[in-house]
Order: sequence, then C-alpha cells, then structure tokens
Amino acid sequence: MSGSNKRQSGFTLIELLVVIAIIAVLIGLLLPAVQKVREAANRMQCTNNLKQMGLAMHGYHDSKGACPAGVTIGKSQTSGAGWWGGGNSAPRYDNPPNGWANSTTSYPSDGYWGYQIRLAPYLEMENLSKAATSAYNNWPWWTFLPGRTDGAGTVVGQKYKVFSCPSDPRGSLAWSEPGSGNLHALTSYMGVVGRDHFKETLSGTGNPTASSAKLPGQDGILYVNSKVRMADILDGNSNTLMIGERPPAQSLEYGWQWVAWGYEGYGFGEGDMLLGVRSRTTGINSTPGIYRAGNIAADLDYDHFWSLHPSGAMWAMADGSVRFISYSAGSSVVTQVGGINVTLLETLASRAGGEVVPSLD
Repeated sequence: MSGSNKRQSGFTLIELLVVIAIIAVLIGLLLPAVQKVREAANRMQCTNNLKQMGLAMHGYHDSKGACPAGVTIGKSQTSGAGWWGGGNSAPRYDNPPNGWANSTTSYPSDGYWGYQIRLAPYLEMENLSKAATSAYNNWPWWTFLPGRTDGAGTVVGQKYKVFSCPSDPRGSLAWSEPGSGNLHALTSYMGVVGRDHFKETLSGTGNPTASSAKLPGQDGILYVNSKVRMADILDGNSNTLMIGERPPAQSLEYGWQWVAWGYEGYGFGEGDMLLGVRSRTTGINSTPGIYRAGNIAADLDYDHFWSLHPSGAMWAMADGSVRFISYSAGSSVVTQVGGINVTLLETLASRAGGEVVPSLD
C-alpha cells in the first residue's frame, strides 16, 4: 500500500505576527473610543449630580426664603473680635444668617455647618439631616448617628455618591482622624463664594497679585454666613455660578464636605466645601488661584477649581442648569473694574457685579 504525501495546514510565524499586529491596531483604535464613551457617561452623571444639588438649592430657597449659608460660624454680638477671632474687624463677615443660639453667646442658632448639610433633606437624606439638627448647638465633631459609636458612624462621615464626581477613580472618599478612626466625608463639589472669601480690597491695577489689585470678595452665592435670595442675583440666574468642581486632595486634607474650618485661617471653609474663582486660600495676601487643569496626585491644586474631565469642569448655575466651562474662562480678561483686570469666570461668579457676560455657547 503506497502512502500519500499530506501537507499539514496552519499559521506560519509570519502570519501569526501579522494577526497579532492587526489585533493590536484594532485595540489601539478601540481604546480611545471606549475611554470617550466612559468619560461621556461620567460627565452625564456629574451633570446629574450637580443638577440634583441645584434643584435641592431651589427647594431650600422656596422653603426658607433664601439660599443656605456656605458655612455658618459664630460672631460676637458686641464690638471687637468674634468667635474664631473675626467678624467685626478685618477680615469682616456677616452676622449668623439665622441669629444666635441665645442673647449672650457668639454661637449661631443653627450651628456650625456647611451648605451641603442644609441641602440634605432635599436630596432624600432626611435622617442624616435630623441627626445633624439634633446636634446644631453641639460641636459637629464628633457627633454620632443614633446607636453608633464606631468611626464610620459619625454624622460628618457619611458618604453619598451625589457629592462625588464619577470621573474620580478613587470613588467616594473620607478622611480618617488619627487615633480614633472617626471619618469625615469629602466632596468633589465646592460652593462658589464669588471672587474670594475676603470683603477687603487691595489697591493696584492690572492682574491681581498677592499684594495688590484685589476687588471685594464674598460676592457670590455661598460664603461664610451668607443668606442670598434669588432676587439678590442681579446679574441673572443663568449667568451666575453656584457650585463647581474641585477634586479632594490626594492627602484627603482638603475637601471636607459637611463642615470644615478651611485654610484661610478664619473658619470660612475655604478650600474644603467652599472656594473662590480667584481664591486667596491661605490669607488675603496669598497668591490668587486661577481656574486651570490640576493634578490629582499632588496637593498643589486645592486653591482653584478644576476637574477630572478634559479641558474644563462642570458648573451648576443659579437657575439650576448645568454647564461645562473651559479653562480659558479663568484667564480670559473681559473687563476692568477700577483698573483691575477681571476674567470671564469672575464675572460669572459675582451675583450683582453688573458685568456684561459674553456668551458661553
């Protein structure tokens, strides 16, 4: 019986390498598309987060007659220094928006809390709000939820996805107190105080610096002891910023959500849950921050708004709408006031500056 020659069929090494190269090219083409789809979904969820907060802000306003204070702190009822050592002298700030706890104390009647705890009942967080309300006249650190004594059971330690941008790969975050393990939740969303936290001015012209050319701050919607009505927003609700993005610092030292001292030295919440668009975070004579891209791996970008979205960030406006604004708005000078340059973002941050705001569309 004679055998027949048969040739085995299969891939040669060259053919295999060609197939691998083609697959690599396809993956290279597909990966950016997948990333774009993921970022589009994240931006949509971020928009929804800010939209919910905007609606909650209007719900609070309709119920209380004004927006909540960015943060409430005490102030002396007589002349001289107030609680935290300020108020009636520089740096000046308003009286507690809802009065004092009693006729002699400097402590505010509704406690030392930030704006997000005031919005909680309008975001289906009523039980958390009740726990905070029961502690209004107590120190918020460390008040525990009913029946809890563990570190994760603090009122200020409660984390909710609505307060975190989904583009942050770290997810919802909380700072842990050394020793006790008590938690304080962090947020991606800062209330807009306006230009900065200081009412005081610095003389000069041109671009603001650490020592000159500063216009008045506390000119936005959410700042220390604020009580801004929608009727006070003379620049138009659709043209006025209310809440913007700034991721928590990598060290978790910046971005405390429910209540925080801040980093300007006076308890104004600056750099934690509140921020100015030209923030002087560590004091009136610190270099003003500018809206630009940041780096999540460093603690150097706590003093300005930025996001993990490409080219800009999402912002909730006073009318409840949400807009994406590019970083160019932070450096684009659109007008001058008293010879001081004013950027597009500054015009959007003021509630009654009277500036003509160019179209963002």
